[in-house]
Amino acid sequence: MRWFIPDTYSWRRSASDRRRSDSSYLAFQARRSHLEIELKLEADDSTGISNMKMFCFDLTWAVIAHRVGRGPDFLVHDSKLYDGVDERQVARALELAARVTEEEGMQYVVTMNSDDLTKAQRTGFDAHPYVITPRLDDSETGGLFGFRF
Repeated sequence: MRWFIPDTYSWRRSASDRRRSDSSYLAFQARRSHLEIELKLEADDSTGISNMKMFCFDLTWAVIAHRVGRGPDFLVHDSKLYDGVDERQVARALELAARVTEEEGMQYVVTMNSDDLTKAQRTGFDAHPYVITPRLDDSETGGLFGFRF
């Protein structure tokens, strides 16, 4: 999989560059029984930075798995991933996920509180093209997205 690393690294690095100017890196080390992966971001001792490391890791491996036909064509995150993350970082992560998954023919799904999304929008993220409003109906023929459970 060595040929994936430079390409994948380049957009992961550009995401880091957009967040801050630092000495970030993504390192792979083959061990006897496993592959060691280290993602280093400057000042990565906070919860928010740790969560963004997880975001980068998930997005990187989702793309790699999708490219070789060993993964789904989507990535799903819960709002917990964005807890403790600065609103500018949330906006940039959402922008990156939207761009990368569109380029790769994938879909990014995130459940997020509307107030958190509003904060990201205040920093420049345009969510309107991506938000799907749920259709909830309590009538006899209603349900969620047209399905009854």
